[in-house]
Formats: sequence, structure tokens, C-alpha cells
Amino acid sequence: MNEYFPIFGPVFGILGVIVGVLLNEFMRRRNRRELYAPKIFEKRLAAYEGLIEQIYQGSKVADEVIERDDFTEEQRQELIGVVVHRMIEFIEKNSLYLDEDLTVHCMALFMGVEEIHAASDHDKPEMLDHYRQMRKEALRMAAEDSGVAEINRLFKAINKPKIDGALIHYFREAKRQTKRGRSKTNGG
Repeated sequence: MNEYFPIFGPVFGILGVIVGVLLNEFMRRRNRRELYAPKIFEKRLAAYEGLIEQIYQGSKVADEVIERDDFTEEQRQELIGVVVHRMIEFIEKNSLYLDEDLTVHCMALFMGVEEIHAASDHDKPEMLDHYRQMRKEALRMAAEDSGVAEINRLFKAINKPKIDGALIHYFREAKRQTKRGRSKTNGG
């Protein structure tokens, strides 16, 4: 058969070389990704830890701005402005490792908090609940996007810990009641 098609030998040889080069490049890139993945995960985790710390520190200031009566409106605006500015600086510095949608949420988290203290008795609970819900969601999303929430679920599945007690039962029941109350108010 080779006598009828003498060109097949060199063509197969060239195709073999091309396939070998492509396969080698694919394996090299795959190995590089596996090499850098742990380093990137560590940097992402550090960025999310920093983001959570920014949320906690900002929350301390926000709580004071909401509760204290001895601040003027200008002082409240200045304090919250500093918190928002620090959050934006942190996010810009770590933008390579943080989810863009989450960063938008976190940048807006403390905006308007300075208005809660002076809000009317009718509007204040709603504004406070909105701020607290945004804070809770920011912390949840940071845990989810960082991978920590999934790793914690994996550890629980592997370890199957027996975390139990009277206070824990009370907490779980209160959490269920809160979820039921929210589902009823949302039309569920």
C-alpha cells in the first residue's frame, strides 16, 4: 500500500510532530495552572479576610454613628465617609482577587448609614433593617465566593460533628421562625 501512496509516511510523521507539540503545550499550561492555583487561592483568601475585616471595622463605626446622640450631622457624614473611602481603597487594592459584583455591594454597604440616626420613627426600623440585611449578605457572599463556605460544608460532611445543646436548639428554632416570618411577608 505504501508503494501506491508514498506521501503517507512523511505526512503521518509531520502530523505526529504537530499533535505532539500541541499535546505538550496543553500539558505545560495545565501544569502551570495547577502550580499557581494554590498561590492564587491563598491570595484570594487573604483578600476576602481583609474584606471581612473592613466590614467589621466599618460596622463598629456605623453602629456608633447610628446610636450616639452627641455627633453632629457633619461628624456622622465624615465618619461614614472615612469608612466608605477605606472600603473603596481596599477594594481597589485587591480588585484582582475580589468578585466585582460583591465589591459593588460592599462599596454601597455603608452609604446612607449616617441618615439612620435622624430618620423618623416610622422610617428608622426599615432603614436599620436594610443596613443590617446588606451587611449580613456581604458577609455571606464573601464566605461563599472565597470558597470558605464550601470547605466548611465539606468538613462538616467528612467529620459529621455532633454540635448540640440547649442554646443551639434555641438558636436553630429562632432561625427557623425568622425564615418562616420572612417567607410569609414576602408572599411565600
